[in-house]
Amino acid sequence: MFFRKKHNQLIGLDLGSHTIKFCELIEKKRIWVLKKFGMKTIPRDVIQEGMVREPELLAKEIDFLLKRHHVTEKNVSISVSGFSVIVKHITMPLMTEAELRSRINYEAEQYIPFDINDVNLDFQIVGNGDKPNTMNIVLVAAKKDLILDFISTLNSIGLNVAVIDVDCFTLQNIFTHNYASEEITALIDIGASKTNINIIQDKQSLQLKDLSIGGDTLTQDICNRIDCSFEDAEEIKHSEASDLISQEELKDVKATTAMYWISECKRSLDSFISANPEKSISKVLLSGGSSNIKGFFQLLTEEIKIPVEYLNPFQMFDMSLSGLEPEFIEKIAPQACVCMGLGIRRAGDK
Repeated sequence: MFFRKKHNQLIGLDLGSHTIKFCELIEKKRIWVLKKFGMKTIPRDVIQEGMVREPELLAKEIDFLLKRHHVTEKNVSISVSGFSVIVKHITMPLMTEAELRSRINYEAEQYIPFDINDVNLDFQIVGNGDKPNTMNIVLVAAKKDLILDFISTLNSIGLNVAVIDVDCFTLQNIFTHNYASEEITALIDIGASKTNINIIQDKQSLQLKDLSIGGDTLTQDICNRIDCSFEDAEEIKHSEASDLISQEELKDVKATTAMYWISECKRSLDSFISANPEKSISKVLLSGGSSNIKGFFQLLTEEIKIPVEYLNPFQMFDMSLSGLEPEFIEKIAPQACVCMGLGIRRAGDK
């Protein structure tokens, strides 16, 4: 969304706080083919809340992953997220894109909680407003130091950042690539420190919401309950039993945290329905590394009373060259959504 250079082939590179992933895609007769896919767990605190904290270590981890899979392409697309990235839906008087570009800094100041000189701004016109002679805009701002940290880290290992997108739009792109439905769908992406909800219809985002709760919230709640290390709690989170905590107590802490989490998701969905009584959400699609926490899927389905599925980013791709086993593909699908969304980007597209 922010930077584009004229080069057709890109590596999709998803830099998560727990796992980094890449994909290499090629187009054959209008069919996308997954050529390579890889992922690697990285040490905690290398990336926190979407920001690079240990650039040298992150560079080494990325370099190791790409070399292990014999990736030679140097142009990459990445996405950013976290509290240094702001996405707003706004309505403005109808004008040309050139006129809007000349005014965007002035207009953005009332919506962006940062010094306007400290951010990179971009926008997209997404249609006419509800009132005559108005238009709807998606405004995106990312702090310049966040962008520069990622660029310099990747440049240090010879990679060129050709596209920088935003996680929520990357997910929207991979959804629209794989699903033809024109019904209203809520995409809920659950990361380590943040949950993003994007309600979309016909390739347009209707409402965006970020929640300051993610998989690390449950890990920390387990730490607090039994006074263990974060690493031990992370392992316990994905298990059904542990010597450090009884099965009943683990079930209780998971349910308590999950219900708070789900209530926040439900509140966001309900606010959309209240504001748009003529509309209804047909289904929810889950993605993100923390979406597979045991029990969360079932609890969410029961509470929101809307069909829930996992977002499958591989649905419309030829997987024959990837060498990946079907069981592995199914397991990693929710985690691979951002990565695959970045893989279908090409420099110069909007």
